[in-house]
Amino acid sequence: MENIGALKRVKDRLVKDLKKSTVSFAELGKRYGVSRQAVFAFCQRKGIKRPKKPKREHTKNCSICRSIIRIAKKPHSDFISSRTIKKQLGLEGPRLLYHFDILRKKGLISPKFGRLQSRKAELAYQLYFKKRLPVRTIGWQAGIINFHAVINQHRALGWDVPGPLFTYDDTERRKAVLKTIKRRKRRNVNKRGG
Repeated sequence: MENIGALKRVKDRLVKDLKKSTVSFAELGKRYGVSRQAVFAFCQRKGIKRPKKPKREHTKNCSICRSIIRIAKKPHSDFISSRTIKKQLGLEGPRLLYHFDILRKKGLISPKFGRLQSRKAELAYQLYFKKRLPVRTIGWQAGIINFHAVINQHRALGWDVPGPLFTYDDTERRKAVLKTIKRRKRRNVNKRGG
């Protein structure tokens, strides 16, 4: 590599390259046959302001972000727990949170996506959206004592929880109550008699 004197011959072209392109000092040094330090020193002496490199589009290039967006597009994706998302992507906590923050800031995923912490609540919501069962039964199947309270809490926090698929009419309610009464009577008779 030659010294700084070599830059005097190509001064006009180098100034033009420094002002208009975002090519690195090392590449410019190779192009003009000098070291990158010589190009940097020339730039400093002349007081040339270099254009900034445009930021890379993270969400388009990042496989993790693309996978998160794919999961977030599924119906009722707000009700998927963060542990399930981590398991599907095979990631650990801090790395995943970084990508969540980027996608939330850009508005590509819901602010509620990935915020559900409980696996039991996730299972209960899956049953809630797919099966025509009473909310109490869904809670019992998922291992949640009071699933109504969980739903009301999420609604109060701004989650979009639709109404249940199962609604009682008067005859169904009466049948369910009579069925539980008969079951209790049978248990009591069996305990006394048996």
